Order: sequence, then structure tokens, then C-alpha cells
Amino acid sequence: MKAVRMHKIGDPEVLQVDDIPTPIPGPGQVLVKAHSIGVGLADQLVRDGRYPWMPDLPTIPGIEMSGTVAAVGDGVTWHCEGDSVVVSAVRERGCYAEYLAIDANWAFPCPDGLDLAAAGCLMNYRVAYRILHSGARVQAGETIAIVGAAGGLGSALLDISNVAELETIALVRSPEKVAFVRERGARHVIDTTAGDQYEAIMEITGGRGVDHFIDPVGGGDFVGHLDLLAIHGTLVLYGMIEGLPKDDVFAAQTQRWARCPAVRVFSIHSFDQKAAAAGQDMELLMGMMAEGRIEPTIYAEMPLDTAAEAHRHLDESRIMGKLLLQPHRDTTQFR
Repeated sequence: MKAVRMHKIGDPEVLQVDDIPTPIPGPGQVLVKAHSIGVGLADQLVRDGRYPWMPDLPTIPGIEMSGTVAAVGDGVTWHCEGDSVVVSAVRERGCYAEYLAIDANWAFPCPDGLDLAAAGCLMNYRVAYRILHSGARVQAGETIAIVGAAGGLGSALLDISNVAELETIALVRSPEKVAFVRERGARHVIDTTAGDQYEAIMEITGGRGVDHFIDPVGGGDFVGHLDLLAIHGTLVLYGMIEGLPKDDVFAAQTQRWARCPAVRVFSIHSFDQKAAAAGQDMELLMGMMAEGRIEPTIYAEMPLDTAAEAHRHLDESRIMGKLLLQPHRDTTQFR
């Protein structure tokens, strides 16, 4: 089979297409034929060597995909060949390939009629759901600011925030992304390249600040986001696009003690041993999709062997919605 592998870390060109043996599912596993493979932040961090859970090299990146069961291993009775599934490979990775053998408990059945391309976006929605309900612990009516709200995970956070009846503030970095998130239902939108973020948030909130600030960036500006929080507000870091915070975060909190700010780091790896809980999340999200309460936007569907080009789109922050790799596809389709 064809698989995209990294033999070293670096820029997108380290993603090369190799011919390797198709895996055989072992006991308790299923072999899944890939339909749509999600491309996202975790893949980017693995590629450039910054992911906290770095695999040994060479490795096949990719933690999310949709597809059909091609074979079942011994002891698997709850999947059959031909079943449509969504796969979470957060623990093992390996999705940038035509086939993946994985623990059958981490392949979640799709209801009849669910579009497999849309299903390939659902792991972003699971992460978004857990950021909000396990990380931030949101309540209806609260105000939330979402950094990068036009991206794959950012747009999922926006959708799930709307379902949770939150007052949404989408933070983006271009007029095109402003239009995109407005169309997706953001209550307020700030183009952070066009003015002062602090002043804009305080104007929107009447000087109160936001209840939750959700950030995938980190870096030197992270502790400054504490000043954007309402009293008892929560600052959540779920990525490190610009690296870990540079300052003493706890010291920054105590300097604002009277406002009682909370800081939480979030990783979906906290659910690595909870396949049943992940299955419940996926069932809930598939139901939301069937009801039209969430509707993923697909930025592009690209052939598997264009993974390096896909990562250039990722590195250059061009993506609005979700970018998918599809082994069966010969040409790129932008939506």
C-alpha cells in the first residue's frame, strides 16, 4: 500500500510517499480502508518535531480518518467488513495511508447515509467538544473567545460553542476569514491584524472580559491573555503553534489574584484510555450532524500523495475549515 512517512523532522518536504506492506489486523483489531484523512495541528507538530508525544522515526503521521472496514481480526464481533467507521488514532497515529490496522474499540460506527468526507472531520469536533466541556467547563450564556476560529479545529470550536449557547467571539487574521466565520454563525468577529485585540474584546463585553479564552498558539503573548478574562475566567491552551509560554504563568496569575483567573492546558491524550467515552462522544456528534446542528466545512480534498502540499497550506494558515487527504482521489478539489 501507499503511505506517507517521515524519516526525519522538518518542513513539509519530509513527508514522502512510500510503498510498504498492507498491515494485517491482529486479535482485537480491524483493518480500515481510508476514505478521508484529516490534516491538522497535531500532524504539523509531529512533522517539525515539537509534539510532546513524538513517535520514533520513521513514522506515518495522522490521528484521524474515516473509511470502511476491510478485514476484522480474531475476537472482533462488533464490526463487519464493509462497515463505515470513523477512526481515532491519537495514541498510535498512522492514518496517512491507504489502510490502517487499529484496535477495534477506536473505530466508531457511522450511521447509514453519513457522508464519509464529512465524517473525516468529526475528530476535530470531538476535540472541540472536550475542550469546551472538560477543559473550560462552559455554561450556556457565557462568553468565549476562540483564536484561529476559521481553521479545522477552530471552526469546530465555533460550531460546538453555538450548540452550547455561548456568546462567541471569533478571532481571525484576514478579511476572508472574517467573512467565513460570520457565515458560520460567530456572534462577534475580530480581525486581529486590523486593530487592538484587547480594546475590541473589552468593547464587545462592556469592559467585563470573556469567561473563556481558547488558544492554540501559546508563546510570548500567552500570559497577556489573562487580562482579557472576566472575573473567574478561564484561559485554555490546547496547542503551541508559537511554542510554550515564555513567562511564569503562575506568577502572572497571582499578579491578577483579585480577578481569580484560571489557566488550563488541554490535550485529547487525557482520554487515551477511555475508548467507551470517546464512542459516546462520537455518537453524540454524529447525531448533531444528522440533525444539522453541526456542519463541517471542507476546505479541500487532496490526493494522499500531495501530503507535503497539504502541509504547506497548513503552515501558511490558508485553511478555512478542514483539509482532507483521500487515497482514492487523483486531483485536488477545493470547496
